[in-house]
Amino acid sequence: MGSEICVLKCWLEVKKAVKYSSFILIINVLFFLALEGTFHLFNWFKPFSYFVESRNERGEVWVQYRIGPIKPKFLKSKSTDTFRIFSFGGSTTMGSPFYPKSSFSRMLELALNRSGPGKKVEVINLGASGMNSLEIFYCLREALKYKPDLAIIYCGQNEFFQASFFADWRYPNLDRAVDVLRLHSRLYRALKAADKILPLIPAAIGTHQELVETLNLDLGQLPLENRPMSRQFYNDRIQSYRYHLQKILAMLGKSDVPTIICTLTVNLKDWPPEWIPFPQGLSEQQRDELKSRLYNAYLNIADGQTIEAAKLLQKSRPLAHNYAMFDFVQAWLDEKQGHYETARENFLRARKLDNSRHRAPPEIIQIIRELAPEYGAALADIEELFFKNAITTPGFDLFTDHVHPNLKGQRLIAQELYNIMNSKGLIRISRPLARFPSEDEFKNAFQIDQDFLDNVKLHLAVYYLLQKRLPGRDRQTIQYLNEILSRHPDNVFARICLVSLMLEQARIREAQSMLEACFRSSRPELIQKTLERYFFPKIVMQGNYLLFRLNFDPVVPPMRGIMLVRQSPEQTRIRSGLDLDQYNWIFQYDPKTGKVPDITKAARSEYESAKARCKSESAADIDLIVLMARTMEVHANDIKPKPSTSGLTFNTIGKDPWFYFPVELNAPEASNLKIEISVRPEEKTKPAELSLYWSSGKAPVFSEAKKISLPLKTNGKFQTFEIKLSENLNWLASGKISYLRLDPPDLPGTAKIRQFKLRACSSAPYQ
Repeated sequence: MGSEICVLKCWLEVKKAVKYSSFILIINVLFFLALEGTFHLFNWFKPFSYFVESRNERGEVWVQYRIGPIKPKFLKSKSTDTFRIFSFGGSTTMGSPFYPKSSFSRMLELALNRSGPGKKVEVINLGASGMNSLEIFYCLREALKYKPDLAIIYCGQNEFFQASFFADWRYPNLDRAVDVLRLHSRLYRALKAADKILPLIPAAIGTHQELVETLNLDLGQLPLENRPMSRQFYNDRIQSYRYHLQKILAMLGKSDVPTIICTLTVNLKDWPPEWIPFPQGLSEQQRDELKSRLYNAYLNIADGQTIEAAKLLQKSRPLAHNYAMFDFVQAWLDEKQGHYETARENFLRARKLDNSRHRAPPEIIQIIRELAPEYGAALADIEELFFKNAITTPGFDLFTDHVHPNLKGQRLIAQELYNIMNSKGLIRISRPLARFPSEDEFKNAFQIDQDFLDNVKLHLAVYYLLQKRLPGRDRQTIQYLNEILSRHPDNVFARICLVSLMLEQARIREAQSMLEACFRSSRPELIQKTLERYFFPKIVMQGNYLLFRLNFDPVVPPMRGIMLVRQSPEQTRIRSGLDLDQYNWIFQYDPKTGKVPDITKAARSEYESAKARCKSESAADIDLIVLMARTMEVHANDIKPKPSTSGLTFNTIGKDPWFYFPVELNAPEASNLKIEISVRPEEKTKPAELSLYWSSGKAPVFSEAKKISLPLKTNGKFQTFEIKLSENLNWLASGKISYLRLDPPDLPGTAKIRQFKLRACSSAPYQ
């Protein structure tokens, strides 16, 4: 009887739990349905579309592709005399770095229209930087309603950058469910929008520098896209590529759209693999030893010292089991010695072992070769095409960087596609070209002038500086930059890039000369703006001081993090620099002589002396609010500061607020300044700046050279700043400080300073 009662009680408890869980589930479902309905009612978070339609004044409906800096546009209604081709892929398809003026799609379109096909041929370029196979599947589904007559697919280089929440190839039913949500759910779009606001959500984790900055990571360390992949992640992405490509080809086959799918080609000879992961089982000392030997061998080969390089490789061999960088450097040595077949084998082995996210591995190319005949697609073997046309192994003779073909390489792809279309009857050509257009003909047709090529060269030079150590390419990079400067001597960006490369090569005198030429040809303010926009925090200009800090570890891309290349200078101007002892070089510009001497030793000596003084027991804080209350010489503009025991309060009227007051101290004897401030504007506004000025003369004279700007949140909450004055060269060189000035933001509202203290490293005369 007792056991029956116990079972009954258990059953009642289970029933109660099921009811409660069902109730909670229903409440949640109703909540999400209500959200979905609200988004539909107010037309928020519309499902994403790759194409946008608009009607012109003549009633024609035009379609614009949404992705890409200059987006292709075409008529929605395809006329009977139009042959429409869609090209799908990533940045190679897009035509980088020559887009929008050139791409293999544009070259193909020109060649086909010259061949008298009886129809107007339009090759619509749907390539986009970073586009992977999953995005192409989504894009294709929308594109099919515009009735393409042929599809060209060149994709697979971007499969390792972003992953789905789950391995879609392993869970196809779940994949289909997510697909339905992606197509129809506004709530799904809202969550995707949250990805952009909260970059830590797994689906949003990317490889761009913006994420590194958002996470506040050290930009001198290895960027995310150069960090090694796990074997599971690697295998999942390979299988996902197969799964997506099968869906793409099946969809095209079902729609009766003839398809050409291309194998992928990469720069094997002149673009090294990733340095990490190192071979397993090595100690830290052995890794450093291997890295040093291989990098020095790499440098020796670039300088033609093949015997020394061979010795270093021989010493490295016992530590370099299945190590991509070893095979690459060995291949480079074979290449320089004229052993081209052996070199090619080693380059291919290095690629197979490479842990790079930037280049398609051999497995992806094998998938393309397998699936093309299975789904009845024509195969354009671009990999084999580049092998046949390379001088030895494909390198910078056919590429601009790691995967993007130069104009010669793009022309080869276009010609191969043309030949396949002609030979397989994918388009009716009445007058086949006796000779495919030359590279110069394409340049003329697309108006590729020298200014455009200069912009491309600058883009490539910066890319080389940011991404890889390419000893064999340094001369070419310097040549690019010098060519640009010969035609555009006022290009400050190119000059600072060149200075950075010279410093990395320890060519100090040449770097000094280039800096002097930079100051001669440009205003200091323009140099300052360039540094603020592109180079913070590793290259800084403090007044007349230029400070450089470069990465020398070959594992870390040489100038990654130096050039932030932001849209707005204001986003970088407020960044602080490094400690002075972390800079490799410090130069001082003398406007009277126009010289830029290297003052690294003197600056470090002054910095170390200041630090030593500030360790003394006599160091103390000067309360500047108390000082202001005591003195009768507080001068202000557009504000009325009111010092009290609880702090300093004032109203601002949004014009030009500032106040200054006298002090007496020697700059090298002050180490830190602490400010705790809150600003409450009358209206909601963007973050602003708080500026500190100082003056050394008897009369107050404030200038930009003696200023520190700080980012200030205007949310009414207190924000604390601790300024390390002993790390600011302008402060250290100022001698006796007579006045301090504080400029709050130019916003109508109220502000309060709760702490305003100066750390003095010797006596504290105001205490």
